[in-house]
Amino acid sequence: MKETKLSFTNRTLPIWLESDKASSLTVLSSRVRFARNLAGYPFPTKATANELDEILEMISHAVKKEETLNKFFPDSEPIAIDKITPLQAEFLVERHLISPDFLHRMTKKKDSKSSGSFGRAAFINQDETVSLMINEEDHLRFQVLAAGLNFTDSFRKLNELDDCLESLLRYAYSQQYGFLTACPSNVGTGLRASVMIHLPGLVLTKEIDKVLRAIWQIGYAVRGLYGEGTETRGYFFQISNTVSLGQSEAEIIEGIEKVTNQLISHEEKAREYLSKNMKSEIEDKVFRAHALLNSARLITSEEALNLLATVRLGVAMKIITNITLTALNKIMFLLKPANLQVFYNQEMSPHERDEKRAALIRQILTETSQLPI
Repeated sequence: MKETKLSFTNRTLPIWLESDKASSLTVLSSRVRFARNLAGYPFPTKATANELDEILEMISHAVKKEETLNKFFPDSEPIAIDKITPLQAEFLVERHLISPDFLHRMTKKKDSKSSGSFGRAAFINQDETVSLMINEEDHLRFQVLAAGLNFTDSFRKLNELDDCLESLLRYAYSQQYGFLTACPSNVGTGLRASVMIHLPGLVLTKEIDKVLRAIWQIGYAVRGLYGEGTETRGYFFQISNTVSLGQSEAEIIEGIEKVTNQLISHEEKAREYLSKNMKSEIEDKVFRAHALLNSARLITSEEALNLLATVRLGVAMKIITNITLTALNKIMFLLKPANLQVFYNQEMSPHERDEKRAALIRQILTETSQLPI
């Protein structure tokens, strides 16, 4: 089978991350996502192969037919999950364009003896800001990504996309409960709003557990870089609402913005404490992390991410002044296994990746920064 080409794989950094906004010192990105299902069809986990194919065809036809939807996805062709390589699929997960669960469902189907169609695909725009997964846990899961804390523009786009789809497709909807979804936590508006936030100050001052407990108690989930079931690394946390029933979309957005601003405030106070009371220790930690990244010949993705997160703290605290957030974001994506291999256009063993990763990080740091003597 001929390999499907992904035209945006030649970009080292998603466009939505090319931002040096002040809020990006703490908040890496904002995401809004709707879960929707079609009336008259079982949820994907219960649907037959023929039903999944029919749903895929209906949604794909709607995207191609509607002029406004075509604006979001001008190529008008979905990426069939069974027609891309495992490396390409991992690349999409690392770029937050499809979910790990979507990839798991693809892998599980490939490992089975079923000869039927996969019935799963994704539309992704060229900017990597909008993606639509068909037949993940729900028939439709579509999202908009933005750099920093920016729900205003992203939710406007999401709502426009939703209105267009709803004008062409009949959603599963209950007057009592709202939009019906496979997971009860999404019933209601079907809206999940989340931020990717960097909280090294709270971790290093040992305040993180207390702050996150308070977040959990008021109904927000705390997850790792790739959402549910993933580990928290590099002081990065994903915060999102846990329920959408009983709240309006505006209330959900207002709530996550309020919580995020509180976290930003707590983090800024923690960084002030570190600057006043642990200045030498933090500077030592930052410069050691930078030195390791700038000299390592072999480095794993996990070690690189943890060191990079410390350097990011150094940039935020103005300990290091000659590195841009864009350069750090570029490294953050290229250190990931699939992104690294796509960048070099070759599959590599773990040892080869560790060697190439170290060399690439050294190159980017040399090109973009020099430490003051």
